[in-house]
Amino acid sequence: MARVSVILLNFNGGDLTSQAIDSLLKQVDVEPEIIVVDNGSTDGSREKIAGCYGERIRMINNQENQGFSPACNQGFEIATGDWVALMNNDAEADPLWLKRSLARVGGDEKIGVVIPKILNYFNREKLDGIGVGFWLDGISRARHRGELDSRLWDSDSPQVASGCACLFSKKMIDELHGFDASFFAYSEDTDLGIRIFLSGWKTVFEPKAVVYHMYSATSSGKTGYSPMKLYYVERNRIRILLRYYPLQLILVSPFSSLIRYLALASQVLFSRSKGKGLGPGAAALALSRAVLHALASLPAQMEIRKQWLSSPQRKQAMSGLLRNNRIALSEISRLD
Repeated sequence: MARVSVILLNFNGGDLTSQAIDSLLKQVDVEPEIIVVDNGSTDGSREKIAGCYGERIRMINNQENQGFSPACNQGFEIATGDWVALMNNDAEADPLWLKRSLARVGGDEKIGVVIPKILNYFNREKLDGIGVGFWLDGISRARHRGELDSRLWDSDSPQVASGCACLFSKKMIDELHGFDASFFAYSEDTDLGIRIFLSGWKTVFEPKAVVYHMYSATSSGKTGYSPMKLYYVERNRIRILLRYYPLQLILVSPFSSLIRYLALASQVLFSRSKGKGLGPGAAALALSRAVLHALASLPAQMEIRKQWLSSPQRKQAMSGLLRNNRIALSEISRLD
């Protein structure tokens, strides 16, 4: 069976990362190469992980937080497996995750991505997500989050993988040069997933490959939906919008975003238990900075658009991807 490398990121989250590593060491019939990229931890977790696992893992030690996408790219560069998996450090892999994912590939060399079923770690009867879906203004989110798990989902056909947990062909990752490092965090998986789709690689779903996720335990578990998270989510969704969306959706995006912002504001104002750390003033400042910085990069986004939407066929395919994976406003505007 093909060798697999698994990349985990750690940033002041030693206990979570150790739990994730332990679940990878228990994989059945697969002995993964485990790569831990430490993003400048200052809580002693880097030293704790290195001391606990020794030669059973490979570590990259960054002096400061490089962000999710650059750190994952560091892992991609040194991975030796034919397949490379991502898993958040606030996740736990079922013992058969990798075996079943590889079995789904079989001998199909056109498959570039295997999406697992991701369940809520704390309530394992509920979904954390199956792939990624889109709203009208470029923002994306895990599909079916919070819905009850059921065999009905076994026939689902997601087309874009979540960076929370998935399996990639190393050949494909090398061909596409991994994540766009300029995203730093959030929506880099959406950007890569779109490029995978437009490049002609196949993405498949294996419902028997399962990962359990403690959603946002790393990025905002202590402070709720933080201004930093809001900034990167909003800045990067505008990049996705400008790079890949049809012109008519770009033109109406201010109105689409206004509708979503009003739904989001109602949660900030009336659901403060979920929105702690994100008052109206902080939210407005983060949104303003995100829009200004995204628009400042307009020339760069247009060059990328020319590269990926160069033909009517690709434009049509992209419209189909958005249509088939659209998410309702009630889901996309939730504060979690």
